[in-house]
Amino acid sequence: MEVKKGMKNMKKMLPVLVLAMLLPMAFLAVHAQSTTTSPAGANSNADVNEQYPNYVGSIKVPENVEDQQLATLAKISPDQAKASALKDPTVAGGTVTSVSLDNENGNLVYSVGIVKGATSYDVKVDAGTGSILFIDQGIENEVGAVENLGE
Repeated sequence: MEVKKGMKNMKKMLPVLVLAMLLPMAFLAVHAQSTTTSPAGANSNADVNEQYPNYVGSIKVPENVEDQQLATLAKISPDQAKASALKDPTVAGGTVTSVSLDNENGNLVYSVGIVKGATSYDVKVDAGTGSILFIDQGIENEVGAVENLGE
């Protein structure tokens, strides 16, 4: 008789025991998903197609525009882009080596190449406003510098 009573109590307790075991596991699974983050600088799926550097220009280039048509979208001239780039203290007094109008990550920008001392710069100038969006710095004639070390 006591065995039957014990079995009845076990049957009543079984759903409670199952819930007690499953709830912590469900909580941990949900918590682990909600706290997962990408490491600093890593791309998430949302920005896989974006380029570095990620800046926003004033003129968005439609997807179907050919490179030859970019000039029709620009609001400033190449000379204005050069002048704007040379106003930045980082490259002021440098020599402009190139200017090109580019579609970079959907933004219309002038890429102004400037050399100042032994350092080359690629200045990204907004083709709509003339504002500087980004300055990329590198060493001029990197191959030549390596060759000179061997002499």
